[in-house]
Amino acid sequence: MRALFFIALNGFRESRRNRVTVVVGLFALLLVFFTTFSFELAVNTLDRAMTSVGIGFISLISEVLAIFLACGMLPREVERRTVFLVVSKPVSRTIFLVGRYLGNLATVLFVFSLMTGLFFLQFVVLRGTVTQAHLVALVGIVAEVVLLSAVGLLFSSFSSQFISVTTTVGLFFVGHMASDLYRLASASKAPAVKVVGLALYYLLPNLERLDFKLRATHSLPTPPGELGAALAYSGLYATLLVAVAAWIFERRDFR
Repeated sequence: MRALFFIALNGFRESRRNRVTVVVGLFALLLVFFTTFSFELAVNTLDRAMTSVGIGFISLISEVLAIFLACGMLPREVERRTVFLVVSKPVSRTIFLVGRYLGNLATVLFVFSLMTGLFFLQFVVLRGTVTQAHLVALVGIVAEVVLLSAVGLLFSSFSSQFISVTTTVGLFFVGHMASDLYRLASASKAPAVKVVGLALYYLLPNLERLDFKLRATHSLPTPPGELGAALAYSGLYATLLVAVAAWIFERRDFR
């Protein structure tokens, strides 16, 4: 556990120093801050506009950062040969991989916390109302970041950074079109297409289950049971992906 903590801490420090993290983090803070001034005239819809744009940017930037950090983590270690120093020590590859995953996740959540703090500050300054729907939407973003980081980790455990990013981004879009995939598969008259479509629907990550941004925009509450099921889905799916990534990484030949 001690080794896991220090690997995660070192991963957090390295990711924080990464130029992508710094640039995206600063861009996110400025972007979310200046969205306030875009709606000075929309007094009647200010809360809705700030929610839509603010949470939308928080979601987009957190997800992009999670994908690029997770997909570049292991390939960068292999390219710089630093992974050989770690695996030669009495630290298992699994501990190393999980530690790096937690470190990168901490980096994304750090940037997410800064953006969220600024988002809430806007509401306080402009006397907006923070509702349960806002909090649920932000929790959903965290759950999606956890899952996307695990997806990127899995692909980076056996492929290059370019392939990992491309595949993870593809699954990101597919995951947000899960309901469309289900409808197309169910309506298909070809048995093979229906079977394959439904199999993909149930096997691939369903990111729509974690997306509550539209409800936040319209201040629609989410039942606790639905939120709990979404968080459990994200946690279990991410755990499974990290376990598979560790299994692959343990058997990977770095020579």
